[in-house]
Amino acid sequence: MGDMEFLFTTEFIIPVGQMVSYMFFSTLCFFFRKYKLGLLISFAYVFNWGFLYGTANFIGMMGNPTPGIIVYLFSGLMLVTIALVGFFREE
Repeated sequence: MGDMEFLFTTEFIIPVGQMVSYMFFSTLCFFFRKYKLGLLISFAYVFNWGFLYGTANFIGMMGNPTPGIIVYLFSGLMLVTIALVGFFREE
């Protein structure tokens, strides 16, 4: 499963520019009542931060890519695909 102490001692760095753009875009979407787009933007940023910035830490901790990282990538891409199909479907 891994060393849980790793989670308490490792710093997770998110660039300030990305935090500002995330807050700006999500606020605009929710302000204009584009809830689906706002949720997709939130997911995209969280997926980006978790996968791109977190993968290096997890690989460093485990020594090689684990199946969990592959499942995380696959599930994220599938959710984005389903969300995009939902945007183009008329209600």
